[in-house]
Amino acid sequence: MKMALNSLLVIFLIVVSGCIFFNKEKYLKDLGNDNVMVKYGAICKLGEKKEKSAVSSLVKLLADSQPKMIRLAAIEALGKIGEEDAVSHLVSVLDGNDSEIRTAACDALGQIGSAKAVNGLAKVSGDKDVQPTAIWALGNIGDPGAVPALAKLLDDQDKYVRFNAYQALKKLSSGQ
Repeated sequence: MKMALNSLLVIFLIVVSGCIFFNKEKYLKDLGNDNVMVKYGAICKLGEKKEKSAVSSLVKLLADSQPKMIRLAAIEALGKIGEEDAVSHLVSVLDGNDSEIRTAACDALGQIGSAKAVNGLAKVSGDKDVQPTAIWALGNIGDPGAVPALAKLLDDQDKYVRFNAYQALKKLSSGQ
């Protein structure tokens, strides 16, 4: 009985230490793991911890050859980390066919807030599949270069598109 309790205590301590201590090298290594769930967990943890050293590895996971859940997690993590080095890679994702992936990229670009994303977001701001998120991202970035694309959307037939474009322009003009 005492041995079983000791074993449980050791397991408990291992689990608790994993929750307390962030082992960056372990998670970076896990990005290359063949097990999708291990890779997914590493992506999430690195994003949660805003680990800037993971950006180049996460960018590689944006490839079409990766499972969709990995691509989505990598995009989300890049948005949380917020490094401008990821912007051009996320903008290139906007040219893809999967609207869920493209929407996630718009969201991540809006979180990063780099003016380098404005042209790519403006280009997709008329695409109904990603439009609400692209409009939000353009407003959130706060760069005046977004004004022409947003102003054009004020004439859209959809009242929600017009409203969101107006809100984004209002945010731009107030400098928030």
